Amino acid sequence: MYISEKLADFIVKLDYEMIPNEVKQRAKELMLDALGTALAAKNESCVLNVTKAFESLSLNPSEKIWCEDKKLDVIYAAMVNAIAAHALDFDDTHTEAILHASAILAPLCLTYGFSVSKDGKKVLKAFIAGWEIAARVGIASKGSFHKRGFHTTAIAGIFGSVAASCVLLDLNKEQIINALGLAGSFASGVNEFLSNGSNSKVLHIANALKNGILVTNFAKANMSGPLSIFEGRDNIFRAFGLEDECDKNELYKGLSEIWQVMQVSLKPYPSCHFAHGLIDCAVSLRNDGLKAQDIVSIRCFVDEVPIAFICDPIEAKYAPKSAYAAKFSMPFLMALAFFDGKITLKSYEDLNRADLIEFAKKISYEKKKSSGFPKYFPGHLEAILSDGKIIKKDIPINKGNFDNPLSFEELKSKFLSNATASLSLTKAEELVEKVQNLEKLGDFHF
Repeated sequence: MYISEKLADFIVKLDYEMIPNEVKQRAKELMLDALGTALAAKNESCVLNVTKAFESLSLNPSEKIWCEDKKLDVIYAAMVNAIAAHALDFDDTHTEAILHASAILAPLCLTYGFSVSKDGKKVLKAFIAGWEIAARVGIASKGSFHKRGFHTTAIAGIFGSVAASCVLLDLNKEQIINALGLAGSFASGVNEFLSNGSNSKVLHIANALKNGILVTNFAKANMSGPLSIFEGRDNIFRAFGLEDECDKNELYKGLSEIWQVMQVSLKPYPSCHFAHGLIDCAVSLRNDGLKAQDIVSIRCFVDEVPIAFICDPIEAKYAPKSAYAAKFSMPFLMALAFFDGKITLKSYEDLNRADLIEFAKKISYEKKKSSGFPKYFPGHLEAILSDGKIIKKDIPINKGNFDNPLSFEELKSKFLSNATASLSLTKAEELVEKVQNLEKLGDFHF
């Protein structure tokens, strides 16, 4: 049996009533977090610019986007919501898969999903199914998509988008197999955005959402796709990854037993998730009562994949030129955490603080494999003090990871803080209740 057949069998047989309650609750929490991050991005230039582009393309502007009172064609509206959900790098991550799927799946399900189905249970099931498939593609790749220069969320994300859309559109098993096969030809997204902090990364999210919907509609109309998309001569792991490093058993291991939404980490800091363990280390140094003048240098120990995102080229990371670039700068983020004790969306308003830049230049890195990565995004460092003493910090599990999670109250506080960038506190609190009762809804408008 081909792997696509096994995955299709799982999707078509997925019964909402048999999904554990804690899985449904966690799915709602991930949706709420994605919604909040999108609402906080109301004034981001990429959100404003892409909205303008879609306004000129929309022929039937019937669906209001989340962060302002404008309507677009429903798929375009979902794409804007997806871009907004990822624009601030404050959305969740499946750390082992190195995947930001909620930014794709929450807008797909809540915006497009309720336009084709008035069943909140089906929408919630679609979100869960999407995460199950997308995460497994990412896990199976073992980080090798990134090693090849591709964005895992862009490659794995379309398979999650397809799985969710197959649930929403009630595809049969044969059609789902075709949809998964076709998805491989619509996967795309390279990491060159790292060179200048450009907008292509957020477009990867929107592209995965849109292409997943298109592919699923093609399959519903009985367009065929390759059965062997996961194991054939030109399968996705050979095309986008390093096939010898991949483990394709991860694609179906533990289906209906290990639920991927339970393995997703929420971000306490609005930055690249790879840096979070090191941010935790910097906060710990601050909590020790150390001052900047007490520290001569800091040597960080970083896994191979994160280096390309948050460390290289290190000289450019010391004084990032934009808020977006700052979110991918390990030394700058650590300096923020050390001086301010926290990182918020307002932390990036002044990138020219001399204290931060001077401290950031004390920070260097060494490539070193950690036992926890990529299940965890740990932090390990050695700080040399002015008196010659060496202090070590080891954060094996970053705050917000599913094994060191944010409480629901912490998540709710993050949501309300984000959502009130676009809504009143009363409206934001109403949204919490709405998402918490999603299975009872027949639409999702606010």
